[in-house]
Amino acid sequence: MKKAIRHWLVKLHRYSGLLLSLFLVMAGLTGAALAFNDDIDAWLNPQFYHLASSGSRQPIDALAARVEHDYPHARLAFFAMERDADAPLQAKLRSRKPNEELAVDTVFIDPVTAAVVGERNTKAVSLAPQNLMPFLFRLHRYLLLDKPGAIISGSLGLLWVATLLIGFALAWPRHRNGWGKALSIKRGAGGFRLMYDLHRTVGLVAGILLVITAFTGAVMNLPDVARPLVSSLSALTPPPKGSSAEGKPQIDWQQALAAAQATMPLATPARIVRIAHDEKHGLYQVRLRKPDDIQDGGSVRVFVDAADGHVLRSLDPLKGSAGDTFIGVQYGLHTGQILGLPGKILVAFLGLLPLLFMITGIAIWLQKRKSET
Repeated sequence: MKKAIRHWLVKLHRYSGLLLSLFLVMAGLTGAALAFNDDIDAWLNPQFYHLASSGSRQPIDALAARVEHDYPHARLAFFAMERDADAPLQAKLRSRKPNEELAVDTVFIDPVTAAVVGERNTKAVSLAPQNLMPFLFRLHRYLLLDKPGAIISGSLGLLWVATLLIGFALAWPRHRNGWGKALSIKRGAGGFRLMYDLHRTVGLVAGILLVITAFTGAVMNLPDVARPLVSSLSALTPPPKGSSAEGKPQIDWQQALAAAQATMPLATPARIVRIAHDEKHGLYQVRLRKPDDIQDGGSVRVFVDAADGHVLRSLDPLKGSAGDTFIGVQYGLHTGQILGLPGKILVAFLGLLPLLFMITGIAIWLQKRKSET
């Protein structure tokens, strides 16, 4: 019975691995690059990260007015402010018309002069320096297909988790004294043995880390599945709703930022999101980064009522329910940011392993087929 089960597990592991091989290599290599997304992007596009001018910064509202004036066909969705004081502000644009594609959806602004120092289209299929990292991100997470791509990618990620767990079970030594052999690579035993030892040993050593990476990616890409499952075990704090307000919000960007920072004076602004077209429930969302934050872009979210500037709720994933914490740490775990620079290096290394598994797995498969004929 055990032999028959193992036989079918081997087949499942082999053919699911072959099915996933190209997807995993793509996801791994793009993920390795994205582990250092900002560093690579700053190297390729220094104008997006370093100011040429110096002096006092203009108020955020003056910069917002400049963007809205220069790009009348779009609406301003949010500002992203780098921690570096010498970096431009990033303004994200959304189309005013449903399903309309913008030629430019991200604008970089000099906060001193209010001049536009760069533009990019994050949805462009392009390897140009200004578009490379956004292109790799969309390929990695969405397969360039937006939400349908996220569902496909998340589903394949779950299959990858199952494949890893099956491989881990197959490689697990039957006896305690078998670990030395399981974790060793025999030299001079021929090409097939080398491929087999590499496949098994690396899988045993890095298997759990790869499971975490694949699982966290699936959770983030399948929120409509993950969040209800998590909430059935532990309550998730829902985002608040602002007070009913007709017309434009009564407070401005600067007031929203000030209100959010007052609730957490030790945190720094990482991103401001303005829900401008919600006429029924208008609010600002301000993302803040704590000194010991679990992700570079900040994990704390502060919701401010756009009508009167009242802080509706502050959400810190590490201080909420178990469900809030689980959802809140997924991005930091997936990108390695939760461990700082060592975590990013580890994630970049893990991104190279699917290529190793594909090469060794195909070599083992071909040799098995040859021996069976």
